[in-house]
Amino acid sequence: MHRAIKTPDRGRAQNNTVQANNSIRADVHAMLNRLDKVKENGPGRWLACCPAHQDRSPSLAVRETSDGTILMKCFAGCPTGDVLAAIGLELKDLFPQRDNDAYTTSKRPGERWVPRDVLAAVAREALITLLAAEAVHSGTLLSDDDRNRLAVAAGRLRTAAREVGCYVKHG
Repeated sequence: MHRAIKTPDRGRAQNNTVQANNSIRADVHAMLNRLDKVKENGPGRWLACCPAHQDRSPSLAVRETSDGTILMKCFAGCPTGDVLAAIGLELKDLFPQRDNDAYTTSKRPGERWVPRDVLAAVAREALITLLAAEAVHSGTLLSDDDRNRLAVAAGRLRTAAREVGCYVKHG
């Protein structure tokens, strides 16, 4: 299904293709791409035309909660199940499928990463580096596996630095 939406960062219409897929995570931006006349109404809030009835002006409110759940309400009274069916989704698509409880909200269009996730990854890699340094300081030789893991940590830390515009030289 192709929909044109106005993107706030570019200010022009853009075509987006989103395939119906029952295994997608709760992704508010993928869902918004399936709706017409989407307008941001505040942080994590949008208005759009309801696809379940002949809607000429936006009557569908969409909100992403802090835990990633997507809420929607048609002010004309359309049941949420009917709204979702009209865009090829099901009720389960409103809830995040998580491997763990460490959820972060969807990235905004144009964002490459969520800063909190990057900092968590940097903290994990820094811990690996600290453990290796303590082992070497106490006179313990690192195994091949430990040295390989330390090299991975160093590479990930350098990549994180590059992502924010910091280029670290060897030496």
